[in-house]
Amino acid sequence: MSNISIPDRFKRAVRLEKNRDYENAFKEYVSILNENPRFRNAYINLGSLCSRMNKVPEALKYYKTALSLGNDYITFFNVGCLFYRTGRYAEAVINLEKSHAMNKSFVLSKLVTGLCYCKTDKLGMAEKYFSDILELHPDSRSALTALALIYYYTNRLKHSLELLNRLLLADPDDIKFRELKSDILWKIGAIDESASEIKAIKHRADKYKYFDEFIKSIPVEIYTDKYGSIDDKIKSLNTKINENPNNLISLSLCHLLKGDTDSAIDYLFDFRKN
Repeated sequence: MSNISIPDRFKRAVRLEKNRDYENAFKEYVSILNENPRFRNAYINLGSLCSRMNKVPEALKYYKTALSLGNDYITFFNVGCLFYRTGRYAEAVINLEKSHAMNKSFVLSKLVTGLCYCKTDKLGMAEKYFSDILELHPDSRSALTALALIYYYTNRLKHSLELLNRLLLADPDDIKFRELKSDILWKIGAIDESASEIKAIKHRADKYKYFDEFIKSIPVEIYTDKYGSIDDKIKSLNTKINENPNNLISLSLCHLLKGDTDSAIDYLFDFRKN
């Protein structure tokens, strides 16, 4: 038996854990429990430590022992998250609901519950949870994102667009949100606005591939032409736009070769309107 008190040994174990000396921290917590099997905080910290080491069964065992010695909303939440990670969504919801019942202001329990319902295709229930979060925290990025995606996949595109605009107001450089916004604008018939979004993406992300990938899908013979300069080609094609929609693709490619990618995108979207 150590001459150092259990609270001091616990502090030492916490320091070891903070210094990422997980092996010795683990040993110290276990040693504490061998001396005092009812020292609840050691079970909680062992649960957290095992979770971070991806030892889920061990983490659940320690958390459940801690709960047998007393309840708290964070431990119920952590157990719920472990069940979520392992795909045991019904058990996750039970523990997350207990967490929420103990602390209704702790919105993370509602958030993960909503994610559980998403995973089980119960989108109506998921929508309720995310909407409840937004009533309390209108700027919750996680809830806004989840709800925007639910609206998108249930074909409520204008509602999804409204939430995406709120997200982009806070983070204009989020490329994934802009891609989704462009897709929604296209689907609701706002073609020019969709093109504007693609341009905004292009200017914000040097490695953005959306436009280039589309170009690669076009047969080479559409834009191969050995005669005249690009400017001559553009001038000629502008007089023939109404003759063949493929001339819009050729114009798009000519502007791309010139380096005028904004005009290239405009002509590409004009082609897609036809």
